[in-house]
Amino acid sequence: MTQDLKDLHGDLEEKGFFEPSSFWRRKLLFWVPLFFLSYLGLLWLRFGFLWLLLAPVCAVAMLTMGFVGHDAGHYALSRKRWVNDLWGQFGMTFLCGMSFGFWRSRHNQHHAHCQEIEGDPDMHFGVLFSVYPQSANWRTPLGRFFLRIQKWAFWPLSSFYWVTLRYDGIRDLFQRPKETKIDRFLMPLHWVVLLIIPGLVFGWPTAILAYLTMSGLSSLMTASVFIPNHIGMRRLGADEKISYLDQQVSTSRNILNPPFLDFYYGGLNSQIEHHLFPRVAHHRYRAMRPIVRAFCRERGIAYQEDSLYRALASVGNHLGDMTAAYVASR
Repeated sequence: MTQDLKDLHGDLEEKGFFEPSSFWRRKLLFWVPLFFLSYLGLLWLRFGFLWLLLAPVCAVAMLTMGFVGHDAGHYALSRKRWVNDLWGQFGMTFLCGMSFGFWRSRHNQHHAHCQEIEGDPDMHFGVLFSVYPQSANWRTPLGRFFLRIQKWAFWPLSSFYWVTLRYDGIRDLFQRPKETKIDRFLMPLHWVVLLIIPGLVFGWPTAILAYLTMSGLSSLMTASVFIPNHIGMRRLGADEKISYLDQQVSTSRNILNPPFLDFYYGGLNSQIEHHLFPRVAHHRYRAMRPIVRAFCRERGIAYQEDSLYRALASVGNHLGDMTAAYVASR
């Protein structure tokens, strides 16, 4: 940790930002029952106006369970490791159907190597999308097809992101046995509780419709939260070496939004503060922003904040730039 970052940490510590918080308990008490009640409503109600109103509520509740797993992965819920492990497995593995055991190590790698082409796993979108020149999809027929339309196809296809997440979760059980010992038990429960039992009780068409709708909407919401944080921001090649402080700030983007919408972002609208201090309770990030912003400006470090509209536009422009770069390379 550089001296500048130590000074910032000390200033924030004096103001109490690193003290334990019980906010996550209140969050669980509200969102866990709401998730199960809203999902039960999708199974119980006939398809119609009320059903359509309830579907986004259920999707936001699912999104929030992902945030619980995310915070637990950073040990931000509690100073006790077992508390983070328990709720991380509950929120991410059981309810979201992902592998919390492996995701935690993968996501922490993203934090350590943010926007590094070689080291950041979040810079690689498989064979469909490209966020840096000469990425993997430039070399496959399917990838080149999507590369030409990725600016327009990205957001519609992000509603199917849940398929990738569930597939990766199942794959990790076999490829990462040491990291997924608990996941092996909990992940099957995700399918049993959210799909198989509802299918047997309410009928398979009803259960499949509820599961697909909740999964698709929550995937689209997940993309709307995570994608603007880094895409279109500074990226680092293998030969670029900068300080940890500069890397975390200059490769991340904050989203400007009314405070009452912070619940939707789970603190990740304050991406800069999160990357600098991932173990802080996320509801404190908004109060940290003015301090971190002033600190960065005093030292000439780029601190970027955009409205969601501008951030999404930047994502689209960046995807379009990658298409243009590919066409130019031909």
